[in-house]
Amino acid sequence: MKSFVSLLLVCTLLISCKQNAPENADATANESDTLAVQLDTYFNALTELDEFNGVILATRGDSLLLAKAYNLNEDPGSSTYVTAESQFDIHSVTKLMARYLLVKLELEEKASRKQTLDEFLPDFPMGDQITLEMLLDHVSGLPRDFEGYEGDALDMTPEEIVFWAQQQEFLFTPGTDYQYSNVGYEMVYYVLEAISGKPFAQYLQNEIFEPLGMEDTGSHFYTQQDNLRRLAKNHQLVSDSLVQVPNILPEELRTSRIYSTAHDLNLFLDHVKQEPYVSLLRDESGIIEKNGGSDGIRAQIYTDVAADFNFVLLANYDEMPFQRTIVDMVALLNGDPYQVPKAINRTGITLPDEILEQYEGTYYFADMDIPLEFKAASGGLEVFQDGESIGILQAESDSVFFEDPKAAESFEFLQDEDGAYFVMMGWKGIKLKGVLEN
Repeated sequence: MKSFVSLLLVCTLLISCKQNAPENADATANESDTLAVQLDTYFNALTELDEFNGVILATRGDSLLLAKAYNLNEDPGSSTYVTAESQFDIHSVTKLMARYLLVKLELEEKASRKQTLDEFLPDFPMGDQITLEMLLDHVSGLPRDFEGYEGDALDMTPEEIVFWAQQQEFLFTPGTDYQYSNVGYEMVYYVLEAISGKPFAQYLQNEIFEPLGMEDTGSHFYTQQDNLRRLAKNHQLVSDSLVQVPNILPEELRTSRIYSTAHDLNLFLDHVKQEPYVSLLRDESGIIEKNGGSDGIRAQIYTDVAADFNFVLLANYDEMPFQRTIVDMVALLNGDPYQVPKAINRTGITLPDEILEQYEGTYYFADMDIPLEFKAASGGLEVFQDGESIGILQAESDSVFFEDPKAAESFEFLQDEDGAYFVMMGWKGIKLKGVLEN
């Protein structure tokens, strides 16, 4: 009797699974279809607002939700025109690849993120205090970019990069504060070159691009391979006109000038979200992500390990509201509220001088390494850079100011816990903090 009951139970479970499987599959398919439509609607709206030109690829589980190019000009002869297979310069996205390589070396017991920089560069200032992990986490104290170098950075050899890094003044004692540092990552690239015996770009080619089948990914410099076939051309908005800008600028360094496609970058995401790498690369929220960009170009790769979705966003037009778009993408793929892009039409108000005067002063934006001075003027604020007026801001509220009523860019003045004012600048979808200088 017991065996018969067990058999009935097993049969019931099997029948139940067979009956439920199509329903569950249909539900998953319907959800994927809905997400695909929402993504397409979002980027169509962004493109119609003249705020996006590029490629979006998104996956959920094993399902490809969307892999599509959006063009401001549908003429294939246009310099802005891209396809889903276009290759884009990815800039600082390469930093995540460098982190992955160090994690891989650590797992292979060939290196450790706890090693100090002086083990590779004995004469480096404070090298005995700077760990490789500090360089990865931007807490080494090195500045964002090279100070004092007068030539074109593009001409610098790896040895010259190290020399000029050694000449930089530390912003703080290693490990005590945070400052995004391209200089620090150049030291990471040097260490990886020292360990591998290959240029950093060639090491990426051999350890990541080739093993993962990233056939459309490569480097502009320092590699034996040349697979550059469909490079997206970069663009900026200049005096209301879309202008092509060089993909390679004189102030950029050759070390990590990597290009890739949305498809290839998704292969990389699928790889790093697996063990043993995911545990060492994800943040406290279970996210692995990195963005990059320069004049005329934006790139973002993102994976949510728990929610099991990826997306890759590549744009060859830098006027897009980048940070807002990323936030909306995450919300959309999580099923959370988000807003489809729509035209902006701000209304200005006039504020009394006693409110405006609270915000007067010079604020330093560390991420851009620029000070901006604000002065009360005509019911709003006038902005100065290096003593030269660069614009008049209208007030939208008691604390929010804007220049262009049709643009999302704004300045919001806030107070910290001690009552001191600081300002958050919304610039191309990115939030940048300005701290009041004494």
